[in-house]
Amino acid sequence: MQTVIIPLAISADQWLAYYRGQVKTVRAPALDGRFIQFPAHVLQKFVTPDGIMGVFRVRFDSKNRFVDIEMLGGRRTAGGRQA
Repeated sequence: MQTVIIPLAISADQWLAYYRGQVKTVRAPALDGRFIQFPAHVLQKFVTPDGIMGVFRVRFDSKNRFVDIEMLGGRRTAGGRQA
């Protein structure tokens, strides 16, 4: 299993394009310099009124398919684990 750490800063206005389905994937730079791509809908649980801000651990399988995402630090939703 491959793990990649990415910082994300997606404003609420930027997130609207994802929410409306105009954008289906997120492409982001990892801390190690690689760019990764994953489905935008997996970020829905991390959306706050300000958008999505934080550092995330993304895991991919041996075929580079998305497995899961976890917030390591940053702001989470009211129903999330961290405020």
